[in-house]
Amino acid sequence: MSTPIHQLVAFGVMVALLVLAPFFVYPVFLMKALCFALFACAFNLLIGYVGLLSFGHAVFLGGAGYGSAPRRSGGSPRRRPSCSARWWRRRSAWSSAP
Repeated sequence: MSTPIHQLVAFGVMVALLVLAPFFVYPVFLMKALCFALFACAFNLLIGYVGLLSFGHAVFLGGAGYGSAPRRSGGSPRRRPSCSARWWRRRSAWSSAP
């Protein structure tokens, strides 16, 4: 069973592009693109061939995104401290009183 010549040429072109890509593309972007490609291949395998759709991973990644976005942006400028933060401030003020 021999491999057709066009598949060998396509494979050679892909290998050449992957070897030369770090010299022309930002390496972190290339790393992220390869991670997304790996995710897409896994997603294709799970949904396309197996028929398994898992919402657990989506909930985990979505929750992480919603949790990390406010921490990354520093929160809104008009954000009030939480009740527990106010309680701890009052408690520390009481304990430092003479």
